[in-house]
Formats: sequence, structure tokens, C-alpha cells
Amino acid sequence: MRYIFVTPHGVIDTLTGELSDRPSVEQLLSERPGGIIAGRNLYPVLAPLVNEARSDIGFSATIVTQRKRQVGDRVGGIIYLSHLYYRYPKDRSKTVLVKTEYGLVPRTTRFRPTSIKWLVLNLELFCETEDIEGAARALVDLAERRGVKPRYSPGAYGSAMLRASPKWESGRHAAPWFISEIARNELPGNFYVLRSGYRRAERAYYLDQKSSHHNIASTITLPHPHYLRARGRLRAVERERYPIWIKPSELDILNRHVGLLCVMMEISKIPTQLSHLYPPWAQQPGRRHIWLWTPELRLLDRLTRLQWVSAGLTSFMPDPALREYADWSLDYLSSDPHSVVKPALLAAYGMLGVKSTDTIERYSVHGRGKPPHADVCRLPLIDHVYRSTINRRRAPVLQNVVARGVIEAETRTRSLEFARQLESEQHPVIQIYADGLLTTASQLPFMPEGWRVAGELTRVSSPHPNSILSSQMVRLPGIPGGRRAARILAPDPLTSKPDAVD
Repeated sequence: MRYIFVTPHGVIDTLTGELSDRPSVEQLLSERPGGIIAGRNLYPVLAPLVNEARSDIGFSATIVTQRKRQVGDRVGGIIYLSHLYYRYPKDRSKTVLVKTEYGLVPRTTRFRPTSIKWLVLNLELFCETEDIEGAARALVDLAERRGVKPRYSPGAYGSAMLRASPKWESGRHAAPWFISEIARNELPGNFYVLRSGYRRAERAYYLDQKSSHHNIASTITLPHPHYLRARGRLRAVERERYPIWIKPSELDILNRHVGLLCVMMEISKIPTQLSHLYPPWAQQPGRRHIWLWTPELRLLDRLTRLQWVSAGLTSFMPDPALREYADWSLDYLSSDPHSVVKPALLAAYGMLGVKSTDTIERYSVHGRGKPPHADVCRLPLIDHVYRSTINRRRAPVLQNVVARGVIEAETRTRSLEFARQLESEQHPVIQIYADGLLTTASQLPFMPEGWRVAGELTRVSSPHPNSILSSQMVRLPGIPGGRRAARILAPDPLTSKPDAVD
């Protein structure tokens, strides 16, 4: 595999061993079969090469836009190149033997030599890392271990590796689209909450779930998309009527079912000192209908009482592909690989919630004429870009929003269950942070299966439920993954003396 590493110190070509200031057009388009270009913030590096090479009819480049903003014919947002290609013209000939009624007859035909293909690894999409070479080689190794080709983004990696599962059935299709659309509006998402009255703690333990998504997919039943059905009185629910389908005494009917339920709940006033131990839907007292994920049935108690179930979006058959993928991922992670592979592995679960948009937009630059159905637009640093709109004819085969919701709900439920256990053992829980929590226990409690002690923190404060500030670790929303656990090396101003000033 040929690599071109774009580093702050220069561009390294593993084929020639040369160090240069930037990639050249001749370097990328003259030698087969191509390879991988890896680095951070590659768009401004490669955009001038695209403008220079587009005059050649055989050149083409694929551009991806995220969080797109469009003003007139100019498109902005997160933009990066994903592939570079060079196709030689059919200007050579070779003799082949063609079978005819008279036997094998030699015939001269034109052929196209093998194309040059470059995959662009924009490493900032995966994680913040300075190890360009190690990260690129780790991603290629991940693809080879799973038997797929390297991909340009975490989502592309995750979907390819999940579909490479030996348990992936031929002819598999997405979950019913209307079930996925209902479930999408009820996804639990990340869960952050602070204990009432907590602002600062001198010392706390940070406990978190080990590889939470992989462990959950490996240990619980996730719904198979082929067996997801709307059950009960969904038509009445859609008309904002909530009749009785299953009474609390009959919940055993749903023992093997996993998914989303529309239920009537009676919720009492949660005491302020206990409100952090309950999910968001329990914070408002009263009698009302809610959509409840099946793992959350374990959180019901005397303050949150289920009256009846009106409808369900559930499956009673497990998805073997998700379990096999989770087991494979845990086995791969046990070898302590490069940190860049973790986002690629986790992206498979995110891709379960891929949207069923009606159209897909593709952006490309090439030296040929404008495609008949394409529009011309401008991107930063690149003008005259061809934008093609593709109509999606069916939902993406990976789509299974109910399975993603079950994983998120199970993560939240496990955190709340452990928090309740710690509180019952007189270990105060001051914050629940997604798949982890902070406790001010005087000594370490016994860890349930799947939990670990991430570390002991001092001088802990949390200005918001989704942030942690301490002398050892900082976690703030919007900080890239590689900086979320940044060490603070500056001395504590309250414990160290200032330097003398002359």
C-alpha cells in the first residue's frame, strides 16, 4: 500500500521516501495503482491540485459536504475531498482470442489501462491526533481485519464493517420506514444531569461503562428489522387517542419484545434530592401518555406507575449481525489498537439511524464536460463544481432506528440503575454524564459487570450538566474527542506559591 502522509513537517511519500512541501500533480496522477493520502485539514492542501489537474480529461475528484450552507450558487459548511481518480484513455490495443463458430479467432481490441485511485483520509473526521502515519496505518489495518476496503469517513467505515458480518443475510432490507420515522422523534440521546444543589466537590470518583455500545449490543437483544412491526392500537395513537391494549398485569406478553412502546403513565412528584435518578420523561408529574423504550421498564417504581400500553413498535427476533459485530469489535479493542479506530467502530451504531432523505447530492470535479443533469456551483477554493441530485428509491438497508434507540436507552438505564444502587449504599452521586457518573464515595464501591473506575478527580465542578472540570480532566461540549480528557499541566494556584517577581 502506497501512502502519502501530509504532516506539519512536510509531505512524505512511502514509495519514494522523499520529503516535499506539498503533493504534486505528477506524483498523484502518474503512477498506478494509487494509494492513500492521509493528514489533517487536507482540503486547502489538495484544492489547488484539483484546480491544476482538472484540465486533464481523465482526472476526477469527489467532494463531500456536511452541515451544508448554500447562498446562491456558493456552498459552504464542512467540506473535504474523499477520492481522487485518473482514468487513462482507451488508446492502446491488445489481441485477444474470441470464440466463434470457426473456433478461436484472434481479434484486436482497444482497452483502458488500470485507473489510478487515491483515497483521502481526513483524520480530523475520526479524532484529534498528531500521529498521522500511525493513524492512517491503523485504519487500513482495521479494514483489512474486517475484510473490507478502507473508507474515507467513520460512517462509511462503520456501515461497511457491519455489512461485512457473516451474519448479514442476503436480501436484508431496512426496517419499515414509518416505524423508523416515529422512533427517530423519540431517540433518547445522551443523558446529562446534576444532583440538586451540587456545584463543587473536593474529591470524586469518575465511573464509566466499558465500551458501552459494544457491550450492550453484545449482551442484550436488539430488534431484527425484518420482524419489526407496529403492534396494538397505533392507528388510534396517531389520532391522539390512547385506548388500552395491554394492562400492567399482562406485560408478560411483551417479555421477548424489544423496541418502543406508547404507554399511559401516572407520575408522582419526584423529590428534589432524587430527581437526578430519574429519566427526563419522569420529571413532569401527572397522568399522560409517553413513548417508552423497553429497557426503561426496569426503571418503573412507586413514583412512576404504568397504567396501560396502547401500542408498540417492537420485534421479538434478535439481530445476529449486530451481536456478531459487537463481539468482533470487543475482541479487536482488546488488542489496544490506535485510538483512531474507536470512532470508526462506534459509527456502525450511529448509521442505524441514517435518514431516509428523498434526494442525495453528489459533488465532483473533472475534466470532462458537464453531465446533462448536473448543476454548476462554487465551493471554497474550487470553482465550477458539478452537483448532481440523486433520487433515493428506498430506505438505506442499514436503517434500523429502533435498534439505535434501544442501545441509547439501555445505556441511560444502566447509568441510572447504578446511580440508584450507589445512593442506596449511601454513596452520593453528584452527576450522571452519558455512560458514566461521578460519586463522592469515601471509598470505591464494588463495580457491576461492564463498569470500571476511570479515575479519581479533585477540585471537581460542573457549570452545566454536560461538562466536567477538574484538576485531572476537562470535558466540555464541542471539544474534539482527542481533547476531551486533556490533562491540565499548570500548577494549582491555591496549592502552589507564585514565582517571585523581580
